[in-house]
Amino acid sequence: MTDLPASLEPLTENRRELRAILDLLDQERDPTPRADLAIELVGSSARYEDVMERVVYPALRKIGQDTRELDRAESDQLAIREGLTDLRHRTQNVKPSNVHASDPEGFEELLDRLVNSIRMHLDHEDEMLFPLLDQLEGPNLGELRDEVEEAVAHASTHPHPPHSTVGRAVRSVMEKLDRSVHDQSTISHPEIDQLHDDLEASAEPE
Repeated sequence: MTDLPASLEPLTENRRELRAILDLLDQERDPTPRADLAIELVGSSARYEDVMERVVYPALRKIGQDTRELDRAESDQLAIREGLTDLRHRTQNVKPSNVHASDPEGFEELLDRLVNSIRMHLDHEDEMLFPLLDQLEGPNLGELRDEVEEAVAHASTHPHPPHSTVGRAVRSVMEKLDRSVHDQSTISHPEIDQLHDDLEASAEPE
C-alpha cells in the first residue's frame, strides 16, 4: 500500500482497514463470510469517503491545479456511494447467512463491482491526487492534518450522511439505535474478528 502524505496520516488506519476488507473479499468464497465482510465494507468505505468529501477534496481544489482528475475522483466517489447505499439496503438488519437468499447473483455482482470500483478509486487517488498535496507547506500542511484528524474522529458510517452538524448528529444516533434494537446479524463474526486482529498486529512496531 502506498504511504499517505503526512497531512493525511490520520486516515491511515481507515485506509488500511478498507484495503484489508477488499483483499479478504477477493479471497473469501463462502457466502456468509462475504456478507459479513460486505457489512464492514459499507461502514469503512462510507467513513473514508466522508472524510475525503468534507476535507481532502476541498483542499485539493484550493490548490488550483488542473481539476480534471479531481472531477473524475468525485464522480467515482458518487458512484461508489450509490453502490454502498444499495449494499447497505441489502444487508441492513439481515443475518449474513440470509443476505444471499433473495437475490444471490445480484448481490454478488454488486459486491464484485463495488470492490473493483473502490480499489480503482483508491489507486487513482494515490497516483493522481495525493502527489498534489506536496505543494502544501508549513501552516497549510498542519492545518489540513488537523482538519483530517477531526473529520476522521466524526466520520459517518452512512453512505450519504447529512451535511449539517445537527443532521449528522441525528443520523449518528439513529444508526446506533437501529443497530442495537433491530440488528439481526450473527453474534459471532470470526472473519471480522480476524480482520481486526490482523490490523492490530500489523500496526504494532517491530
